[in-house]
Amino acid sequence: MTQTPAKGTITITHTRAEGTILTGSRKGDGVFEIVRNHNFWFSRDVEGLYIRRSQDKEADRWRINAAAEALRAAGHEVTVEIDEATRRSFEEAEAAREERAEDRAERFSDRAGRAVVSADARRATADRISKRFEFGQPILVGHHSEGRARRDAAKIDTNMRKSFEERDRAAYWSDRTRAAENYAQHRKDPYRTLRRLKRLGADLRVQERHHAEAVEKGYDSVDRHARLILDLTEEIAHWEKHVERAKAEGVKVWGPDDFAPGDFVRYGSSWYQVARVNPQTLSIAWNLRLAPKKVMSLEDATFDGGRVGTHPADYTQVRARCPEEAMRAFLADGKVPGTKSAGEASEAAPPGPIREAQAAAKKSAPKKRTDPKIPKRVKVECRWDATEATLTWLNGNNQPHKAHQPMTITAPDGVKFTESVWSKPLLAEVDAALTAAGFAYSGGGWSGGPGRGLVRGIAPAPAAEPEPPTAVKQEPAVEEAPAVPAPAPDLAERAPADEVQGPPAQTCPMCHSARWDAAARVCAHCHHNPNARPAVAPSTPAGQDWLEGRALVFIVSKNTRRTRKRALWAMTRREAQAVCGDSRTSGRSYMLTFSDRPGVEGVDWEWVPDNGSLDPVLADLGITPERDWTAAQGAGAAAAA
Repeated sequence: MTQTPAKGTITITHTRAEGTILTGSRKGDGVFEIVRNHNFWFSRDVEGLYIRRSQDKEADRWRINAAAEALRAAGHEVTVEIDEATRRSFEEAEAAREERAEDRAERFSDRAGRAVVSADARRATADRISKRFEFGQPILVGHHSEGRARRDAAKIDTNMRKSFEERDRAAYWSDRTRAAENYAQHRKDPYRTLRRLKRLGADLRVQERHHAEAVEKGYDSVDRHARLILDLTEEIAHWEKHVERAKAEGVKVWGPDDFAPGDFVRYGSSWYQVARVNPQTLSIAWNLRLAPKKVMSLEDATFDGGRVGTHPADYTQVRARCPEEAMRAFLADGKVPGTKSAGEASEAAPPGPIREAQAAAKKSAPKKRTDPKIPKRVKVECRWDATEATLTWLNGNNQPHKAHQPMTITAPDGVKFTESVWSKPLLAEVDAALTAAGFAYSGGGWSGGPGRGLVRGIAPAPAAEPEPPTAVKQEPAVEEAPAVPAPAPDLAERAPADEVQGPPAQTCPMCHSARWDAAARVCAHCHHNPNARPAVAPSTPAGQDWLEGRALVFIVSKNTRRTRKRALWAMTRREAQAVCGDSRTSGRSYMLTFSDRPGVEGVDWEWVPDNGSLDPVLADLGITPERDWTAAQGAGAAAAA
């Protein structure tokens, strides 16, 4: 009968050089079962049990004391010895880690090789047994060979399955081998090292603050913070030497002095224009709707109201620089530069002179001064389900304007501002109050919420252009004819747009973009031009069904950057409704729509190729589309005649 080993003295020692090790235990004495819940484990390289990842660190007193109490409760005599002074340098610890990585790579490589050999042997065994059945010999039920045939089939199945399992195991250990072999390479990567130095510097500053506080208030943690400061200082010095060696070997370490606003940087797999150069990062142009784009400029990231979208780019993730003029030249030739050509362009146009020229231009530019007597923003405050709200005029510092007293906005009779500051009746009253005071919104939108109020920029409204005088023609009196519904006049027969033009709008009436030119009445975003004479479909003759009129079918894609509508076919409105309503003509990123007043060809819309993917739909619906809007108009006119 096996006897339980006698309970002896257990010693738990901790040094920073060796870690936390438990000695005095023997197999079967129950110590491991007690301390395994306190992160103790065993290893072929350690005599005794040890706490994992305790080497080169402060003693985890909570785990050590908890394990000691559990052992004492089980009847063991436990001694705890902690020595924080015995340590090894960071260079020695790093060399030991690399050596262990090499050992792991060798050990994992052997395991992968053995798995490959085993897989090949299993596969060979299965192939050898299957030779008996290579001509398709079936199992003869009732024959004396049935038992052997079934056993052979089972062996083939077992060996093939084991072969696949060994192949998977070989792939696993091959990946572990590759990771162990690349440990030193990834660990010493200069760009990763720079990011590591930032983190270590932050940790060092934290420990210095804690140490100073402990010294000032007499805490007993002074020695611990001093040891941590020593460890961090030593590690930072080691990695700084490594970065300097990398620089001497030709590795480019980017910094603020290497860029100027307007440059393009290689970040990831694309080029982005620099909006600002910061001490730690670059603010690069960013528009998620266009990503991933090979070259993204500040114009691509400019939204309505003039706001420029940016994204921080760490200097350690930047791989190349290209001056703005050089990038424009590359794009004009239809090319996207690589790192080599961009490097040559960067050497030809260094950032220093560019920054100096930008600074000189900024100094010589006239300073924009605004009238302090004019408010710059308005703030709307309102409670839930209230009947009154407050409109406050703000100056450039977001403080109440002294020359403009707050206004109280009262809801109309029977109306409440149920949604606080987001109530539509309240915002309509605010618009009316601003118009009466001679102000208009100046780019951007409302910011804030019900708790702190809504704020938006304002500016004096531009003076409205006077309407040109028009002569009123006196028409001779005629007898009244019977009331007959007349067809709607074409736009070409209507009065010119400038005869009914009102005050210039601040945004495009079509797409509401701030790129609307009120003087020219043209939108640079959607090319809307109310003064143009669009070619529209002819009006439906009297007595003819409206659905028999002509229309253009367009394809609309998600996140498209096209400024003109893309026309596919011309057909009747009835056919257009059938095509656009069919579920097969829409997907996750596109759909079909139609219009009988598409605008001007080449300005508002353009023909795009038909790839024939929707021909089955047209065939099922019995529709033969046309590809000529002029011909479609002629057909409509002939039908009207």
